[in-house]
Amino acid sequence: MTLATFLKVRPPTFRGTSNPTDADNWIQAMERALQAQQVPEEQWVEFGTYQLQGEAQYWWQGTRRIQQPDGAAIPWEVFRTEFYKKYFPNSARNAKELELMQLKQGQMTVAEYTSKFEELCRFSRICQGAPEDFAEWKCIKYEGGLRSDILSFVAPMEIRVFSELVNKSRVDEDCVRKAAAEKGSLRMPFQRPSGRNFAPRGRNFKRGGFVPQQTQGQGNYRRPNITANQGKRFGKQPQQDLNCQKCGKYHPGVPCRLGLGVCYSCGQPGHIASNYPEKKYETGRVQQPGRVYTTSTIGAEGSETLIRDAGREPSR
Repeated sequence: MTLATFLKVRPPTFRGTSNPTDADNWIQAMERALQAQQVPEEQWVEFGTYQLQGEAQYWWQGTRRIQQPDGAAIPWEVFRTEFYKKYFPNSARNAKELELMQLKQGQMTVAEYTSKFEELCRFSRICQGAPEDFAEWKCIKYEGGLRSDILSFVAPMEIRVFSELVNKSRVDEDCVRKAAAEKGSLRMPFQRPSGRNFAPRGRNFKRGGFVPQQTQGQGNYRRPNITANQGKRFGKQPQQDLNCQKCGKYHPGVPCRLGLGVCYSCGQPGHIASNYPEKKYETGRVQQPGRVYTTSTIGAEGSETLIRDAGREPSR
């Protein structure tokens, strides 16, 4: 195997990074490329380090002098160990493992939570080795991080196959989302159509009093509008709300006589309200003086309107 042949598959390059995940991703991708091209293990370090660039290349030049003082070949495991010391130290690995222990779904979707969970499992010491050795622990830890609304569905099933557990969690998430959407639509408040007033049929009731219904012979009355302030208080409503729409006057129970050529007072033709005969008679009457009642002798002296008790003789 020549280096030129290996480079035809375009293996990934690495320039150095402060993100431990990127460093681990490069190691994993490079090992897959070396295995796919069937590169002999004694050439792995030569071909792999050729893809180091920038800061990572300078780092390897200094490290190789220390690890290869006599020019002997460096095994891939030695390179891998030194690479992780530089770009994925134990402190970063411990932080990843602690993040896995504290991982919760929260506001993430099941797909997002699963992706984050599997990424952190790569760095966990528990998840190293054969998958069957930690399969049950992985399912239990995954369940513990799910939201309660999803956990309540999957936990009773006690699924211990990770792929089945993830698939069931996604199905339950869809069910929870649909149920929440339907519940939200049922809670939408009823909106009363604007421009129309609704009132009970038959008798018209109004806060603060009874409002008579309009009939054909009772004049042109408009029903008062109940405003927010008027509807909160009780008592008699203002008279101006019951004025006739035709003449603007207040004459409840009497047909409007505007434009009929009759007297507004009696409804008879031939005169008007200002010349109403009965009104002249009432205004022409002389007002009688009021009568004075007294029980005091002093107050009765000189009073012409004194009413005396004829049934009792004055005391002597």
